[in-house]
Amino acid sequence: MNAVTTSPAPDVDVVLPCLNEAGALPWVLARIPAGWRALVVDNGSTDGSADLARSLGATVVTEPRRGFGAACHAGLTAATADVVCFCDCDASLDPGLLTPFVREIRA
Repeated sequence: MNAVTTSPAPDVDVVLPCLNEAGALPWVLARIPAGWRALVVDNGSTDGSADLARSLGATVVTEPRRGFGAACHAGLTAATADVVCFCDCDASLDPGLLTPFVREIRA
């Protein structure tokens, strides 16, 4: 596992398992709430997803073992925030929708 931190200490870490999601990354990362850190877990992408994620301000974790579970585990291991969320990186879910969930957890 290889983590590069590009953000200050986060309020919330959002783990985003990623395999060839360059097309969806700009939309997904733009919806991460302010103060939260996007942990994009590159799971062997060949489309430049990792470099794009870094250029958009995400922290990138490399997980060479293929599979969603391996990517989730690598992201959780790299997380440092008290609250960690998981979200698909294919734009099927809006990470901004996690805000009320996190509010409820904290309450």
